Amino acid sequence: MKSKFHLIMALVLALTISGGVYAYTFTTASGTINIAEPTGNVVTSNATATQPDWNSILPPQDSGIETLRPNAAGTYSQCDPIGDSPNYLCVDEVTPDEDTTYVRTWGSATELDTYNIADHSEGVGDITSVTVYIRSRVTNGTHDIETAIRTYGTNYFGGLTSTSSTSYINISANWATNPYTDSAWTWDEIDALEAGVRQYDLGPGDARTTRVYVEVNWEAPPLSGDVPTGDLFEITPHADYTGDLAVKVYLTNTDNLTKAYQYLNIELYLEGSVEAGETPNYRVLTLENGIAAFNLVGLAGGSHTLSVTGGGYGLISRDTSAWEEGWTVIPELYCEVTQR
Repeated sequence: MKSKFHLIMALVLALTISGGVYAYTFTTASGTINIAEPTGNVVTSNATATQPDWNSILPPQDSGIETLRPNAAGTYSQCDPIGDSPNYLCVDEVTPDEDTTYVRTWGSATELDTYNIADHSEGVGDITSVTVYIRSRVTNGTHDIETAIRTYGTNYFGGLTSTSSTSYINISANWATNPYTDSAWTWDEIDALEAGVRQYDLGPGDARTTRVYVEVNWEAPPLSGDVPTGDLFEITPHADYTGDLAVKVYLTNTDNLTKAYQYLNIELYLEGSVEAGETPNYRVLTLENGIAAFNLVGLAGGSHTLSVTGGGYGLISRDTSAWEEGWTVIPELYCEVTQR
């Protein structure tokens, strides 16, 4: 996937001289082309520093698995911590340290540990399942061990595993949906989730768990959504100018955009314009029309911000390597301001 994009926003300064002739300054990727400025500036139109983040709509990979590990104590810390403290520090390692640190249950007890897990940072889109993994063993006899999760203040268990293994074994349980809601997991529920282990000492020896972690399986979101919002241009009439202005915004790189988009609808709003007082109060710039027009009437000083306030898009494919050469997801916009 290409990693570098340049937003080329055309910065236009509309200036008047006698007879209604205008001079412009164009800012491009390579430099600025200056035309001698006449006297009598009517209005300036400058690109803002708060442009929409168009790169944010680049498609993520199709799916993935994010691993989340204990990072704080949870609701229950009933097991005995061995080798470290508090309990979650005994089970949070990436590579299991076996009997160096673990949580222990003995003396015919049944004990539950639940740990807060780290918030997600990679996963996006729909969550297809949550799997809890524990690594456990016994020292003698046969004991029961099971995974545990806690969501919405309720405990759920993955089913007993009876084991007499004196070597550490991996135990897991999977929840395709949130057991409390019976609906698909949400990322807020993942961030609030606790995961852990319940151990049953059923005789001689003890039960031990040395590692706990969670895997969240996810699928990428659809190839369509809302466009990023932000300010485009700051239009500032001269303080002494009290006439009317026509503002036009042009989409100049439609050919390259159509190599990435099935459709692109950009809702533009101009503060203080005639159109801002209408319903709807925006104009739509698309791949098909390529232009949006506004009117500023009865000016009395001040600036007027031209912004992207909404809209939608649909991409051709999640695999950008299949897009035609020269594709981009970043619109190039040119703003022209003239007297009416």
